[in-house]
Amino acid sequence: MEEPPDGESGRGARVAVLIGAAIVLVSLCCCAAAVAGVVTWGDDAYRWFTNERGDTVAVGQAGRDGAFEFTVSRIDCGVSQIGDSFVNQSAVGQFCLAEMTIHNVGKRPATFADALQRGYGPDGDRYAPDSAAGILANSEQQLFQNQINPGNRVTGVVVYDIPPDSHIAELELHESEDTAGLRVKA
Repeated sequence: MEEPPDGESGRGARVAVLIGAAIVLVSLCCCAAAVAGVVTWGDDAYRWFTNERGDTVAVGQAGRDGAFEFTVSRIDCGVSQIGDSFVNQSAVGQFCLAEMTIHNVGKRPATFADALQRGYGPDGDRYAPDSAAGILANSEQQLFQNQINPGNRVTGVVVYDIPPDSHIAELELHESEDTAGLRVKA
């Protein structure tokens, strides 16, 4: 057998090491991108891919998500200001108020969090609640971050500040961030 001239065997080994390092680097980048995608869109992407959805009801009908039975009695948009003459907040666009009753039909206390309640426009735009406006809209009620004991029910308003040319077409209501959610068609 003939041995390669000096330097060629070392060069081949270096090329193999560089190719291996490039493969490892690309694999790490793909893993990092997958983790970033899961962190950013995980819950929504999972539901989209698996078509996992909770029940769907109309305004005025009761529906359940986790330990909570939700009944949205009405959704009013076009409100420009919430509060009273002393303490108030103006909408950036317009306020939409979703009045609802939450009944704990489970066997343990559960906490209602307005931040988990999503609103959707007619084009699928997703809106987050405006918690500060929600506190003003619920000045006499204990809706936010309130533990609801089994069998008890509370009524209150979840407030969304949305563009002035839109409206809430659908709500997705959650008992917790781990539940599928109840869809309420407006």
